[in-house]
Amino acid sequence: MSTTTHRPVWAEIDLGAVRANVGIFAEVVAPAQVCAVVKADGYGHGAVAVGRAALDGGARALAVALVEEGAQLREAGVDAPILVLSEPVPEAADAVIALGLTPVVYTTAGIDALAKAVATRHAEPLDVHVKVDTGMHRVGCAPAQAADFAAHVVERPELSLAGVCTHFAVADEPGNDYTDRQRRSFEDVLDVLRSRALPTGLVHACNTAATLTMPAARYDLVRIGIGAYGIAPAPALAGRVALEPAMSVKAQVSHVQQLPAGARISYGLRYETPRA
Repeated sequence: MSTTTHRPVWAEIDLGAVRANVGIFAEVVAPAQVCAVVKADGYGHGAVAVGRAALDGGARALAVALVEEGAQLREAGVDAPILVLSEPVPEAADAVIALGLTPVVYTTAGIDALAKAVATRHAEPLDVHVKVDTGMHRVGCAPAQAADFAAHVVERPELSLAGVCTHFAVADEPGNDYTDRQRRSFEDVLDVLRSRALPTGLVHACNTAATLTMPAARYDLVRIGIGAYGIAPAPALAGRVALEPAMSVKAQVSHVQQLPAGARISYGLRYETPRA
């Protein structure tokens, strides 16, 4: 089947805008690091090109949703740290190790599968991050279980607990106190880890919205998704930092009609021209 297209519509991606946007966030959050999220093919902008631009702009790491997305970056020669934001299925453990990805974990089965794969391959200990569900209710372990999961990682010599993270559900609603409740829940988890002498590694919680609204939650690293592409995460947050949209969608004009005043247009004839 031919892939030729004759539709005169295209998207243009300004990688300079990506570099500039990431650079702005890197300055704002310092000394915290920036991790640029390039899942879903870089939000449709092209993961490889955007990832390289983000790293040039000051990102210290990239994040993806799937092992396959990490593989695409590695195959293109990207050697920066790549965080996999959802725990890989056990069958993907070998690929995670071969590709040098850093997965989040939040189940015993996931932890054990990764440890077994490391042992089988006689590989170096694998960095993992424990993900805590403080209220997003998408992925992650319950706060009450987090210390036990962290201890389980530490007990496995094949693994290294390199980070602890969570994710905010409504940080794009600045007046919603749910985000602060999530933050307090996460900090309670961190306190328990420290009381049990468990490492926390890189601590991270902020998406773009929380990065803009909750400086106290920036911790060691922030995960910048939509902001890297120059879009505010909500109208209420527009203008907090000077972002430049990276994508523009363009089309050639295909047909022009000259109409008199009073002409009504298209289905329903709902628009009437006020002038010729």
